[in-house]
Amino acid sequence: MIFTSESGLLDPGRLDEWDEWYLGHLAAMIGVPGVLSAQRFRLVDGDAPPSLAMYTFASSDVFDTEIYHRTRGMGPFLPLIDRRHYRRNLFDGLDAAPDVAVGALLVVIDRAAPEKVEGVAWLRNVGLDHSMAYRGIAVMTDLDAARDLAGGIPGPVALYMPMTKRFLPSGAGNMQPRVNQFGQGIGFALPDWTPLPRPPRTAMIGRFCRIEPLDLDRHAADLFVANSLDRDGTIFTYFPYGPFAALADYRRWVETVAAGDDPMFHAIIDQATGRAVGVADYAHIQPAIGSIEIAGLVFSPLLQRRPAATEAMYLMMRRAFDELSYRRYEWKCDSLNAPSRAAATRYGFQYEGLFRQATITKGRNRDTAWFSILDREWPTLRTAFERWLDPDNFDPAGQQRRTLASLRSADPG
Repeated sequence: MIFTSESGLLDPGRLDEWDEWYLGHLAAMIGVPGVLSAQRFRLVDGDAPPSLAMYTFASSDVFDTEIYHRTRGMGPFLPLIDRRHYRRNLFDGLDAAPDVAVGALLVVIDRAAPEKVEGVAWLRNVGLDHSMAYRGIAVMTDLDAARDLAGGIPGPVALYMPMTKRFLPSGAGNMQPRVNQFGQGIGFALPDWTPLPRPPRTAMIGRFCRIEPLDLDRHAADLFVANSLDRDGTIFTYFPYGPFAALADYRRWVETVAAGDDPMFHAIIDQATGRAVGVADYAHIQPAIGSIEIAGLVFSPLLQRRPAATEAMYLMMRRAFDELSYRRYEWKCDSLNAPSRAAATRYGFQYEGLFRQATITKGRNRDTAWFSILDREWPTLRTAFERWLDPDNFDPAGQQRRTLASLRSADPG
C-alpha cells in the first residue's frame, strides 16, 4: 500500500529548517515496523501542496501501532503547517511506492475515476482523508519528459521533484540473507573479525575546533564560564548531573570523570579563542564487537549552532570509523529531548526504537530513544560532512550556503 502525506509551511523563512527536520522524520518513519520505504518531494509545476511525502506500508495495520503514533506528525512544525495543503491518504493499486531518482520527476494526477494515460499507474484511495478517489502516478526521466506527458493530459497535473533519496529499512538490500543447516535465519558472516583498539587519549584537530581529553586544570574554568551563559541551566535538564552553581562544584565533577576510560570525556576547544566551550564523551565502548556510543554532549551557548559543533561530531565519528574501524556508532537520549533527537537525525543517525522506562534521571522516568550509524553508512555521511565543512560552503559572513541535510540527501546512494 502507498501512504502519502502532503503539506506546506506558513512561514517561508523556516523552510530550510523544516526540510532538515523532515529528513530526520523520514529516517524515523522508516524505523517503524511495516514502513518499507519513504521519500519526499517538492512541487515543481501545478496547483498542489508544496510538499509530498510518499511511503510504502505493509498494510493499514501500521496506523494502529504505538510506535507509529509516537513517530508520525509534524513535530515542532505542526503550528506552522498550512492547513489548506495538509492531507493524508492511503492507496492500493501498487505494492510499493516507486523509487524516484535524483533528476527524475514524479507526475501526480488526481481524478474522480481512472483515465487512459500511457505510462500512468492508477491508485485507488482506500483510507484516511479521501482527498481524491483515484491518483495516477508516473515517473519520468527528467523535467522535459514530465512536462511533455502533463501537456497531453486534460485537467490539472502536478509535477514533483525528489528532495531526498528513497529511504529503506536499515540493511535492506545490503546483505544477503543466510540460513543454517536447520533452516534458521542467521546474520551475515564476519570471518576475519578481530577485536578493535580502544580510543586513544590524543587530540582530534579540525578547522573550527579541536577535541582533547578532558583535563581539570586546562578546561574546567573555561567550561564553567561558558556553561554559565545558559542562565537557566537547561543544557543539564536531561543529565543526572548539573547545573553547577559554583566553579568549585564543577571542578569536583570534572575531577571525578576526567580520568575515566568509559565514559571517556573530552573537551571541545574553540580554535578561534583557544577556550573550552563544550564536552562530549565516548561511552559503552565495546572493542570486542566494534560498538561505541557518542554521549554526554553538553554544548554551551558558545558552541550551540556553530560550525564547531558539527565539526566536533564529524571528528569523533571519523576517529571511531576511520581510525578505529568500529562497526556501530550509537546515540541515545531522553525521548523527550527534542533538540537531541533533531541533532541525531541531522548528523545522519538512524532511529532504531524506544527503550521504555529505561532509567530514572533526577527523580523522573526516562524513556530512551536509540539511534545509530553503521560502518557501511559512514562513507556517504563522511562526504556530506566534508562538503558542509568546506570553506566554500560558507559565505563571507560565516553563514552556511547549503545545509548538512541537503548535502546528505543529494547523494542518491
